[in-house]
Formats: sequence, C-alpha cells, structure tokens
Amino acid sequence: MQLVLGILGFIFIFGLAVLFHELGHFLTARKYGVLCHEFAIGMGPIVWKTRKGETLYTLRAIPIGGFVSMGMDEGERDIVKEGAEIGLTLDGDGNVTKIHIQPAEGQIAGTLISNTFDISADLQLMLEVAGERKVYAVDREAWYIDTKDSREARIVPSDRRLENKPKRQRFVIMVAGAVMNFVLAYLLALIIGIMHGEVIGTQIDLGHVVPGGPAYEAGIVAGDIMIEMNGLAIAEPRHVIEAVRGSEGSEILVIFQRDGQVKETYVTPILQDGNYMIEVSHIGVQEIIGERSFMGIFRSANARWMEGAMIIVTSLGMLATGEAGAGDLAGVVGIVHMTSEVAMMGFVPLLMFAVIININLGIFNLLPFPALDGGHITFIVIEAIIGKPVNTKIQHVVSLIGFGLLMALMLFTVFNDVLRLVR
Repeated sequence: MQLVLGILGFIFIFGLAVLFHELGHFLTARKYGVLCHEFAIGMGPIVWKTRKGETLYTLRAIPIGGFVSMGMDEGERDIVKEGAEIGLTLDGDGNVTKIHIQPAEGQIAGTLISNTFDISADLQLMLEVAGERKVYAVDREAWYIDTKDSREARIVPSDRRLENKPKRQRFVIMVAGAVMNFVLAYLLALIIGIMHGEVIGTQIDLGHVVPGGPAYEAGIVAGDIMIEMNGLAIAEPRHVIEAVRGSEGSEILVIFQRDGQVKETYVTPILQDGNYMIEVSHIGVQEIIGERSFMGIFRSANARWMEGAMIIVTSLGMLATGEAGAGDLAGVVGIVHMTSEVAMMGFVPLLMFAVIININLGIFNLLPFPALDGGHITFIVIEAIIGKPVNTKIQHVVSLIGFGLLMALMLFTVFNDVLRLVR
C-alpha cells in the first residue's frame, strides 16, 4: 500500500511540476511566435495524443520529465533532403499546402531539388517532374505528411524559429519554465494555508531514536521536541547536526519538551564514519498553527515558500562546501520512497513536499549547466557579451556532453537509492 501511495504521489507531484514547467516554455514561445511542434508530458513512447492547430499534445509512457518541441534550424534540415521523391498538394492559387514524404496517386510527384531548410526559409521549392524543373511557392502554414509513420508537422518559416528571435525573447522563453515552478510552489503554499491555517512558529521533533544509541540511553524518545542543545536554540533540523558535530564528542546538555513539559538530559555523541552522532533520524519541522485569516493565508504561503527555498539553498551550499556529497543525492527511487513516507502522513505534508520539489526543480533548471535551461540561458548571455551567437556545433556538442553527464548522475543516484533501501 505504501509503495502504491509513493508511486501515485510521485506521478501527481512530478506530473504537476512538469506540466507547469513546460507550460511556461510553451506559453511564452507561442506569445513570441515560435512554432511549437509538440507539447509532451512524460518521456518515451506516446500513450495518448491529440492535435490542436499546429501543436501535437502527447502523454508519454515514462512519467519523468517532458518537453516542448520548438521550431529550430537544426530540426528543419533533415525532414526531406535533396534528391528525395516527394508528392505535393496545392491549393486553388497553386501554393504548396502539403509536402508528402511518400508520394501517392493524385499528387504532383517528383524529385526534390532544394532541401528542407531552403523550403521553409525561402517558402518555395524546386521539383523535377517528368524531366522538367518547376518552382512552387510554399504556403507559410504548409505541412509535412509522413504517411508511413503517421506523422505530420508544420514547416517552420525563418521568423518562427527560436534561434531567430531576439535575445530578450529567447531569455524569457528559457527562464519561464523555472518561473512557473516557483509560481506553482506559491499556489500550493496558498492552498496549504487555506486548508491548514497560518504558521506562527515551528518546532523541531525527532521521528526516530535508535535503540541503544546515545540519545536513547540519555532518555530521549521519538516525538520529543528539541528546544536547546548546549545553549544553541534549535529552530531548524540542521541545528541538531551542527550542535552534535560541534561538540566533538563532548557531553551535550539537551533541553527538550515532552507532553507539554520541559525536560533536560545529557547526551554524549559517538564517532561513526568520521562524524559525531547521537543516532536520531527523521528530524522533522513541526508547525505551530494560528487562527485562519485572509492575510494569514498569504503570510503562511510566504513562510512556506521561503522555507522550501532555504532547504534547497542550504542543500546546494552543503554540496558546494563538501558537507554533503554526491552520495547524499536522491534519485527517482529515493524520491518515490520519500513520497510514500510523506503521503502516509497526509495530504497537507504531500503538498508541502510538492512545494519543495517545485522550488528545487526551478532552481536546478536555472543552474548554468549544459542541457538544462540554465545552459541555454548561459549561451544567450555569452551571445549578448560577445555580440554574436555561439557556434551552433559547439552548442550542440556541449549540450550532448551535458545530457550525458546528467544521465550518468541519474543512474548513479538510482544505484545509491537502491543500496540505501536494501541496507
């Protein structure tokens, strides 16, 4: 049951996050006149599709990621090549409205002299028909029809390609996905505020105390609320870790609350794998809820959004300083496991987890790494600095390398997830 909840929760959280992220790219691309071939949620084989206007909307089998296929120079080069046998359908004015990859009876059939790039750039094509070369005007909204693979796509005139849009517009299109994730995170935080009330404070509690460990021997049990450790006020889970590691194995005075009563005890950390520990886990943030009010809902949303953002910023800081390593990163399996645990706690904790995931996705995609939105934004910034676009081949190679590294990281995190679960 818990695994089913985890999988369903994962699909719900990531499906919603990907939907909003791709909507950001899609809506801004459409606003600036970039042709969008496909709007896809998920990856892999198509399980459902429908076409509305020039865009194909699809759901794909693997519920991870998504994409908006935009009109670009690279995508226009290889649909049909010079020397290919094609068929044409003309309108009443003699303009080409359909270019058939496989010619059929009733069409103008012949050998293509120009290539795809020329067709969409110049809006005309040259065809050799029965030994005679003829030039045909191509409608701006003409289609490529691939009967064999049951596919069709609009041609992409030069002014409707992403590369040919002004830098500012390309920047907005690239950054819009992350912005929509931030917006969704705030909307979810508002919903939590409406359902749960305003957060007027937080307290840190322990979800698990290892039997026989230092904390257990000191009389600390699961559910105890941490107040102070060696004089350090405990306001965030990381404060517990900082107090324990900062003790360097010396005895720590712990002040905590149980059943409304304040208690104190002494605990001596032990050294494990190079770090001092008191053997507690699942250190949670328990919210103190006040009365519901209209402004309180927004104050609550602000607090929860900032809480989610600080978790991500702190995690990135720990990775940068070496306090956390690649082995601490969670992959798909780990996130499904975490989602299942959160889902068992109720709908509101699941929504808060979704807030954190969306902020995480937004920040992650803005990192200046090849193959991410931040990588594309970096190329736009470089173009603005040097006054000309970065060579297309260089961009393509760098993006491929970045994509390969991301896939390697994904496999590494999944491997680590499985190791953690079987230990």
